[in-house]
Amino acid sequence: MRPIVSDQNSLRNPLNALLGAEALVRLLRVLASEVDGPLTTSNAAELAGLTIPGAHKALKRLLKSGMVVRVGGGRRHQYELRRSDALVKALLKLFQSEKDRYEALISAIREGIEKVVPYANSAWIQEFPRVLGDPMIIGLLHETKHLANYCHLLRKKLHQIERDFDLTIEVNGYTKADLPDLEADKVTPLYGFLPFPGKHSRGTYPVFANHEEKDQRMLELSRRLAEAIEHDTSLVRRAKEHVQRMLKKDHGLATKDIEEWRDILESYSIRRLSRFLTATSERANRLRQSNPIFAILNSEERRRLLNGLGGKQ
Repeated sequence: MRPIVSDQNSLRNPLNALLGAEALVRLLRVLASEVDGPLTTSNAAELAGLTIPGAHKALKRLLKSGMVVRVGGGRRHQYELRRSDALVKALLKLFQSEKDRYEALISAIREGIEKVVPYANSAWIQEFPRVLGDPMIIGLLHETKHLANYCHLLRKKLHQIERDFDLTIEVNGYTKADLPDLEADKVTPLYGFLPFPGKHSRGTYPVFANHEEKDQRMLELSRRLAEAIEHDTSLVRRAKEHVQRMLKKDHGLATKDIEEWRDILESYSIRRLSRFLTATSERANRLRQSNPIFAILNSEERRRLLNGLGGKQ
């Protein structure tokens, strides 16, 4: 049975086609909020999680809509949003609201976890909803004697969050004896150090055998970050936003380092920041341990950055 009984003017209602196709929405989101500047088809496909042929087809539709323009020439065509377009301006606000809503949700869940005592060893998002209406599944590790009561108290804390976001949140509690077979780079950390093997099994950074090896690997990681920000300056913008969000809360002794990173990100040029990331001064070595640029990378960006880095995982 055909659900639509009458046609609508595509000029009057262009969002019918644009927002009704997930590939188009993914590409618009990437161009709107994940990069600064134009992208090639292959770059856009990678960031949006699409095949190159799929991204090419979707970009052609976006070109026809007038929301995206093509820049450059030859075989290296690039695409960017027509940011002067009224609908694009509205979409920018929409994607920012989407991002703010997600970050508010994660922040609220973390706050709930941090308020329940005795504190869990670690907590993570084990599974996101695949479709709207599915539950989010949170996993946590605790001592056997505290596990059942902690899960009970945490579920009570999460009730208000579920109402606020119209979302079902399930809690799976584990002891060391019954941890599931998961990989750290397949879950989203919420609290503590992840107890799973993988590139991120000790919180944000990989684990190394000793302090000397850690310093060497962290310096190499910073060199890679320096190259990354020169290639994609939106990483710096995302890091600024991350730091501003962190400073809305008290982080104790870590607040001073966060404030230093805020000042660095606000005042340093890309070239100067790149040099600072690879410096070996006392200040650079100290702040390297809390680099917010690494913290904002998604799992795929981290995988590429850490690939071949080595260290004891």
